Amino acid sequence: MQVRKTSLRNDLAFHFFTDATDFLDRFDILYEEYSKTKRFKCFVELLMGFECILKSHIFLSHKSENMEEIYRLVKKTGHDLSKLADLSSYLDDATYKNVKDELGEYSVFIRYSLDAYEHFLPSFIGFGEGKFNYSSTMTNHAWMMKMRNLLSSLIEPTATEFTGFVKMDFDNIFDDEKRLREFAIKVGIVKS
Repeated sequence: MQVRKTSLRNDLAFHFFTDATDFLDRFDILYEEYSKTKRFKCFVELLMGFECILKSHIFLSHKSENMEEIYRLVKKTGHDLSKLADLSSYLDDATYKNVKDELGEYSVFIRYSLDAYEHFLPSFIGFGEGKFNYSSTMTNHAWMMKMRNLLSSLIEPTATEFTGFVKMDFDNIFDDEKRLREFAIKVGIVKS
């Protein structure tokens, strides 16, 4: 049986991987109950899932051994899926190009109904004249499922990085936890 990889790189990638799978699960639970605002929220779940799995891919594939450097690089991208895709190299380039082509123009900033409505169904100026096309995205079941499956295709091969059993070496477990806490303090996730 395989021993689970332990390192700061793997731990950080795992946290983002877990977030991505949680966002995909939430999408699957909420998608069938349609309302405009729920559909916007489902789409944001997908966008957040893509953001997280791309961050996991960056940690897993980045050449640098300096996790603080990688973390700061990832943080600089904000929520920009195109920038995150450009930094990712865990899978083939075509996969990341597909993410950029399909979703690069969208942002999690549409998570609030006012923002979503004004970008997809703007007040006063008429249907179809918003920044984004509501009919070809939010109400297009085939497109939404294509995006859902694209996210799944980034998550599934990554799961193998986090399988295996954990050795019951308490000194090693304690050292890993200490290293993660020191990292969180250094990059400003928490204060000491």
